[in-house]
Amino acid sequence: MSVIGAIEKRLEILVGARLRDRTRLEDAIVTRDRLRKKSKGWTGAEEIRKWRNSR
Repeated sequence: MSVIGAIEKRLEILVGARLRDRTRLEDAIVTRDRLRKKSKGWTGAEEIRKWRNSR
């Protein structure tokens, strides 16, 4: 019976970890989308060119 209990405990840990990772991914996607909306019209290449030309 103790082997079954150990297996159940391991499964609970694995399932919990997967749900936590999914939540972190969803939070990262929301943050990325929010930042992307704020940076419309901005291109990294132009910004780098400005910095290089100002030297």
